[in-house]
Parts: sequence; structure tokens; C-alpha cells
Amino acid sequence: MIKTEVVLDVIDGIPLSFYSSTGIFSKRKVDVGTRALLENLVIPERGIVADVGCGYGPVGIFLALKNPSLKVIMLDIDPNAVKLSKKNVEINGVSSRVTVMKSDVLSAVNEKLDAIFSNPPLSKGVDFLKKFAKCANDKIKEDGFLEIVVYRGEENVKKEFSPYFPSINVIKRVKGYSIILIKKK
Repeated sequence: MIKTEVVLDVIDGIPLSFYSSTGIFSKRKVDVGTRALLENLVIPERGIVADVGCGYGPVGIFLALKNPSLKVIMLDIDPNAVKLSKKNVEINGVSSRVTVMKSDVLSAVNEKLDAIFSNPPLSKGVDFLKKFAKCANDKIKEDGFLEIVVYRGEENVKKEFSPYFPSINVIKRVKGYSIILIKKK
């Protein structure tokens, strides 16, 4: 039996509660990088956004709670993460606007996205960033953007995303983490 953890937090005035478990990134608390991302989000007024590598769901659920005008798609390749995210979407009361899917990066997404958010699994290396950059370019609208957080991986992000996205800017640095805003225009 997999041990379940409960994660409770308040970020930017929004109370959050999640179930997590063994094998899921930052299973006992919202990690520093994700918290930094959530506290510095650039959120579209409306549209469809994606949370890539959603884990148990803090980014996607926070987006849905912060802006009720958004449709949120949460994606993860790990079936356990998908299961936990679905449960967490329910307990946070956002299931009418949030879809959780098993997906390798953005492969399960059929629509064009207004924004993509991620705390990417950098343990997967630069190969993941290469795949992420290409997939994001294919799925993002012309006026869309990505906002990601990385730990000491700023140069790798710039290198892999620059062939597709001419505008890559670090908007904040927090305790070794960089929050990066990436735009097509």
C-alpha cells in the first residue's frame, strides 16, 4: 500500500489542500521553486492553459482557483501523479474547469494554448527541455507564453527554447530558482 501524505498551504491568500504520496516530487509540501512560480505568475485573463509535469497538482489547481475564467489542462506522464491530481482537483472544487490527463509533455493536448506553466522535471535532463520546447512551440498560440521555474538551469532553458521563442526573460530569481517568461513575440 502506498503511504498517502496531506499537503496544506496558503499561497497568495489562496488556501490549498492536496493528497500526495511516495514517488511524487515534493510529497510533503509545496517546494520552494513551485511556491516562487505561484507567487510570480503571469496569468491570462481567459483561455486555455496547461500545467506540464503537474505532479499532485499545485500549479494547475492554483491557476484554476486564482482565475475562474481559465480552462486548465494538467498533464503528467506518471499514472500515480494523474490519479492524485484528479483527486486533488475534486477536493479543491475546480473539476468543472480542470482536466487531468496522462501525457508525455504536451502530446495529449489537441487545442492551442494561451499559456503553459511548469516546474519541469530537470532530473530528466536537457533532453526533456528539448522535447518540451518543440512541443510547446507546436501547441502555444502565436500570442501565447510559457512561464517556468528552474533550479540553476537558466542557460539550458535559453539554449533549448531560443530556436522557437525569441523572447526569453528571467522575471525573478529566488534562492537559486529562476522564473522564466518565454514568448513567441
